[in-house]
Amino acid sequence: MKNENYNLIKMLHNTLDDLWRLEKYYIRDAKKAKCKSCQKILENMRKDIKKHVNSLTAELGSHIKAKKLK
Repeated sequence: MKNENYNLIKMLHNTLDDLWRLEKYYIRDAKKAKCKSCQKILENMRKDIKKHVNSLTAELGSHIKAKKLK
């Protein structure tokens, strides 16, 4: 596999892992603690991370369509 494709896949994996942790634990914990500022920060991070996931997914899709994912 070409290095640039590996990097995209690895970044997508890590980013999805971060998103999962935010949604599964961190936001829930901030809500339990009733910390509005933490909730706001974490929700903003979740939105940003989702944008990164979408960008990485789109780029991988373009590599697949161009038959560059090798």
